Amino acid sequence: MVVNSKKKYINIMEQMVADEVNRQITLLPQKLAKYIKRADVETYALNRLPPLYASSKEGWKFQTKKAEEDYQKQIVSGVRHAFAAVQRDLLKNSTPLFVEEAQKASSSQSEEDNNKKYSWHHDRYYRLGSARR
Repeated sequence: MVVNSKKKYINIMEQMVADEVNRQITLLPQKLAKYIKRADVETYALNRLPPLYASSKEGWKFQTKKAEEDYQKQIVSGVRHAFAAVQRDLLKNSTPLFVEEAQKASSSQSEEDNNKKYSWHHDRYYRLGSARR
């Protein structure tokens, strides 16, 4: 259980959805998975599920049990639909609400760019004497 010290309550569904996103993302091809924004998938799914808030350890246990028993199928289905929706809009621009997410995304992208080796193989595209006129 991860608890933000500023809040006095938590939404159990957030952790349940995050766990399901982690499970389902491992089923995607790696090339596709690296372009998926987890926050987009999680928020899409959470917006289609009922919130289950708790403000005590007992409430947390109760709501977790309720989510597992009553909403597990909806969580799995909601996350599956979220992946489908996010994959349709991979090129959609979005500005993260939190700065650390934006920094993580930009640093991982620049790392990828630095690791790529670009080369031009002229002979693959033009054969001697066959240049277009």
